[in-house]
Amino acid sequence: MDYQGLLRSKCKEIMKHPIVKHFLSNPQHYRLFKNVMESPNEKDAKSLDEQFKQFYKEIRIVKYMNSMIRIFSIDFDKRVRKNQKRYPLTVDHPEAGERLPSETGSDAFEAFLDMQDDLSQHVQDYQLYQAIQKLTDKQKSVLTKVYLHGATMQEIADSLGESRQNISNIHKKGLENIRKQLAAQKKGESKL
Repeated sequence: MDYQGLLRSKCKEIMKHPIVKHFLSNPQHYRLFKNVMESPNEKDAKSLDEQFKQFYKEIRIVKYMNSMIRIFSIDFDKRVRKNQKRYPLTVDHPEAGERLPSETGSDAFEAFLDMQDDLSQHVQDYQLYQAIQKLTDKQKSVLTKVYLHGATMQEIADSLGESRQNISNIHKKGLENIRKQLAAQKKGESKL
């Protein structure tokens, strides 16, 4: 069988297929393909053929697994929705004699934190807490408004009567100071 003649006649058509493009994107496969095209021999052609068959087999397995995962996730979603329709949860109405969690004060800690207007009160890491405590009042105020209240730089600038650029610089400087404090604390720990 004349492998070179067969490959050259179909080369342009073959090269358009996405699977072939993907196969030849591997430098080793491309080198072997180039060898077969430039100086064809049966050994290289068979090697190229075997590698492509292996590659194609792997692609088919991956495609099969992808479709199985997709189908399973759709089926799972259908089952969950079906169960939710059959057995709806009614947590908004207490059973006889019981009280809702919001009535018992289980959310009291979150309510307390919501009332806190100090960023350091929301931090659980002690080193970060110490770093925040070393910021200026203005830096604390800007960081609190950005990270607790979700305010934009422009909103903060308007409320404080300053320029947006100044607020942005205060924000950056505050974050930079926190980074420096944390780095200094870590450096101090590593010396111990």
